[in-house]
Amino acid sequence: MKARKTSKIQHPIDHEKIEPIQPHVAEPVPPAAPAPWSGEVDETFAVRPGGLLIAALVQCAAERGQSFPEMCRELGYSYPYLNLLMSGVRQVNQISDDFARACAAYLRVPRMTVLMMAGRITQADLMEPGLYTPQTIEPAFQVLSKDAAWGALVTEELRDVSMVSKYALVKMYEKAEGKKLLPEMDIAALQAEVTAMQAHIGAIRAELAAKKEKKLSLGH
Repeated sequence: MKARKTSKIQHPIDHEKIEPIQPHVAEPVPPAAPAPWSGEVDETFAVRPGGLLIAALVQCAAERGQSFPEMCRELGYSYPYLNLLMSGVRQVNQISDDFARACAAYLRVPRMTVLMMAGRITQADLMEPGLYTPQTIEPAFQVLSKDAAWGALVTEELRDVSMVSKYALVKMYEKAEGKKLLPEMDIAALQAEVTAMQAHIGAIRAELAAKKEKKLSLGH
């Protein structure tokens, strides 16, 4: 007897279960961070009411190939606002903290540099940013106020003084009692930063004054 041939049954391919091959897509390359401000200033704007801060912003925009409107958009402030600063209608030394932070981010410099160029440095600005805030100083001041020996000396007037004054009182209390209520701060490094920036700004002003004097002498 001949063996009966068995036919192979071919099952239909379930196309729904076949995962399509996904093409490899390269990860998008994040845009390179813009170069920080070079430290130079636009001489034309430096002698206008906006002073060194506006001159630094204009110079930085030129270095990045940005137009004035593009600079304003990146800062997050309108052209009319900056125009008030440039024209002297709004004083640069009265800029808001938000605008100072925006300028610092745009120039890629410390906020203190912006405040110095704007002429808006205060004693509180020399305190380590985010370190000696009311949330840090007030609890330490309360320890002083509740101290058995020192608390009676804290008058109502002392309770209402500024955070800078409370900071000074707490530091004196720490020294007298040998306690540590506030975190450490590198005063020497902070002073060195302030001194270096003041010297840089002074050099810019001296250079601008020398160029102005030279132009005047050539005009005679």
